[in-house]
Amino acid sequence: MNKIRIAVVGLGRRSTWAVESLVADPRYQVVALVDTIPAHSNVIARQFKLTDVPQFTRIEDCLESVDLHAVAIFTSDGHHAEVVIPALGAGKYVFVEKPLDITHEKLDAIIAADAKAGGRTFVGFNLRYAPVYEKIHELIQSGAIGDVLTIQADEFYDGGRTYFRRWNRLRSVGGGLWITKSSHDFDLLYWMAGAAPKSIFATASLSYYKPRPGAAMYCRDCQFNNPRDCQDRWIAEDQVPSILELVRATEQAIGQKPDLCLFNSDKDTFDNGIATVDFVNGVRATYTVNVVAGFTNRRMRVSGTRGTLDGDLENATLTLTGRDPTRIEQFNLKAEGGHGGADGFVLSNFANFVAGQPAKIVPPKEAAVAVRMGLAATQSSDTGQVVSMAERV
Repeated sequence: MNKIRIAVVGLGRRSTWAVESLVADPRYQVVALVDTIPAHSNVIARQFKLTDVPQFTRIEDCLESVDLHAVAIFTSDGHHAEVVIPALGAGKYVFVEKPLDITHEKLDAIIAADAKAGGRTFVGFNLRYAPVYEKIHELIQSGAIGDVLTIQADEFYDGGRTYFRRWNRLRSVGGGLWITKSSHDFDLLYWMAGAAPKSIFATASLSYYKPRPGAAMYCRDCQFNNPRDCQDRWIAEDQVPSILELVRATEQAIGQKPDLCLFNSDKDTFDNGIATVDFVNGVRATYTVNVVAGFTNRRMRVSGTRGTLDGDLENATLTLTGRDPTRIEQFNLKAEGGHGGADGFVLSNFANFVAGQPAKIVPPKEAAVAVRMGLAATQSSDTGQVVSMAERV
């Protein structure tokens, strides 16, 4: 195969990374841009010198009109199936950002379509490619810490606060934070545990980003739009230029303002939560997500019968401590790029996958587990009950 002819669908924030990476990679050729808002396609085309590439508002029109090998999907989470399934039906390879989708029914439909297509779907759970997590998994598999007993994982994400002015704040579009954000981490727990989840208990609340008396609906109109009164105000100068151009285009095209108040926006998700997961092999895990803290990091501790692993994604470090505490090994796993260096490895593996070469992939059936865990966590935190996953995994 010569260059992989690929269409990019869903031209929002994440697509700026994707298109930039695809254009820079000699294995790929971007041959189509697809978005329901034509202004988005225009912006991306200008930014990445793709003005001669055809633009579409419907994936079906793109598939009928353009000769291509693959489709890369970056739409909002609840719209993945409506692009994945037609692309598979047309015989294309599919790269779809995590999460696979946000309901059991859509997950099942994608899994069935992928099976019918002969297994052509690659799900972008990019943290599996981060050197820190790859090394943790490798050491677990090698028996370096014996049998896994417990896993503790947490994410503190400063950028997560912006979800409350974006589509991620709505379950109908993103499934809520247990899916749109935590599917990353549920997938890691599932991968490290090496077994299906048996049950989940979760608790969560919207503790900070609640309605603020006296605040306006938009920062531009707000009395608190200054550094002294609001650390969460929207500031155009702080935005990445490529993304700022996209949000400005969105406002012009459909009137959706980028400076929606994080506090007063309509939302049906949470800003902090903890989930406890029991796996069928006896491994137990806890996971904390917090998008209020003013810093960003992911950490993971995996404890086994022979030792413990402590990983830090932000600092790219990993420590193995044996049951004999004099046995300590330290690993520096620094890599360039987003998500702990994972982003570059994702598209490289997808290129190998399309070319029929050895590749590390997360297929739909496996990727669906993290979403089903997120759905169970949502049900649990809504009801206060432990949720069994026996019927779904």
